Amino acid sequence: METETTKTTPATIALEFVTACSRDGWRIEARDGVVTIYKAFAPGDRESYVACDMTAYGLLSMCPLKCGSVWGTDGGSIGGMAGLNGGYYKLNKSGNGGKRFIAEVNKLIGR
Repeated sequence: METETTKTTPATIALEFVTACSRDGWRIEARDGVVTIYKAFAPGDRESYVACDMTAYGLLSMCPLKCGSVWGTDGGSIGGMAGLNGGYYKLNKSGNGGKRFIAEVNKLIGR
């Protein structure tokens, strides 16, 4: 019995990423090896902040960027306090090897 394998393309990965972000109300920016997701909520709303903190890393894990880093207003830094007090959550992922993915994301979000 032969099993058919399908190759995952940057366009497919980008569509899945943009769809997941849009479904959860995240805004996306993608440029020069960096993908950023952003979500606003009422300043000081801890429940909304925690919900963002619980989902953001999962969303960015969908991005095929290698050898970079993740940073922003997550709960592991002072940036988290700034985001909570300011009413926003912003997380960035940088890395190599994602040029076609970033181009596809920008097509999908109209940039």
